Amino acid sequence: MGLVWMVAAAVAVVLASWAFNALVYLLWRPHAITRQLRAQGVGGPGYRFFAGNLAEIKRLRADTAGAALDVGNHDFVPMVQPYFRKWIPIHGRTFLYWFGARPTLCVADVNTVKQVLSDRSGLYPKNISNPHIARLLGNGLVLTDGDDWKRHRKVVHPAFNMDKLKVCVQLQHDTRWRVCFELVFDFQCAQCVNSANCYLYDR
Repeated sequence: MGLVWMVAAAVAVVLASWAFNALVYLLWRPHAITRQLRAQGVGGPGYRFFAGNLAEIKRLRADTAGAALDVGNHDFVPMVQPYFRKWIPIHGRTFLYWFGARPTLCVADVNTVKQVLSDRSGLYPKNISNPHIARLLGNGLVLTDGDDWKRHRKVVHPAFNMDKLKVCVQLQHDTRWRVCFELVFDFQCAQCVNSANCYLYDR
């Protein structure tokens, strides 16, 4: 009988520990992060227990799912991330939102983005939380930090000096015009064959 009580007590302690950690992760931590960022002037949509802002994100994506982008319009953000289009006018260009219990900071202010991207102190580590994206991008210059990033940059840097870029731009320019002329010629030939009076032009 004593062994059963000991096992039950151990299981109860483990379950209580899990429940406490879940409450800290799902309730206290989001509240503390939101409070600290609001004290610094960073707002955002409110956190909802366990789901964060996922319900609103899914609803906004569903609203724009059937919409088609106009041919002359290159602003695809309302189609891909409609929640940014809604939240930026309300909460400003820097705000906090939640994927479940995971906080995400949206930085759309150009000066802040420059500061983050030019930082060398390590305060802004690269964090790709989705393992599929990390596998897709690999362990290269995009995802590495610190000494690994310096080593990768040192290897890649000689390929991007100004002389090589000038040659590359000229090569792209020449190739573009050659491909354009070939496409126009092929199109004219196809039209001529269809109309049964083909006049071939020299390239």
